[in-house]
Amino acid sequence: MSKTTERRGVSRVNAIITGVLLLGALVAVIAGNLYNAITLAVMAVILLGSALHAARPTASDVTRINGLEYRDERDGLLAQKGFAAVGVAALVMTVGTFFVTTLMGQVHWYVLAQMLVLAGVWAVANWLAARRG
Repeated sequence: MSKTTERRGVSRVNAIITGVLLLGALVAVIAGNLYNAITLAVMAVILLGSALHAARPTASDVTRINGLEYRDERDGLLAQKGFAAVGVAALVMTVGTFFVTTLMGQVHWYVLAQMLVLAGVWAVANWLAARRG
């Protein structure tokens, strides 16, 4: 397990997400949606600041994992457990949303699609996990 003391740049994932948010802000400005552009730009700045904070040599395990700045395999394994919990919560919330909107007579195709995609990803992930043992 490597705990380097030198400062690192932000991870590729954080750089990509920040770039996508800034690109979205530019598209929103071109489309005349200034409020949305500001929202996306502020999100990019917050993400970049969080990533830089998490990339510090003195950052705690939790800070690094929450900031998507993994230093070693242990950080990656801990993050996988966290993402697994998020996936379960997303699936449960989506099923609940689908159930409530269906009972109200307002079935939304995107809620149904999200539920089916999450259930499909869950099934494939379970299949892969079982195959790998």
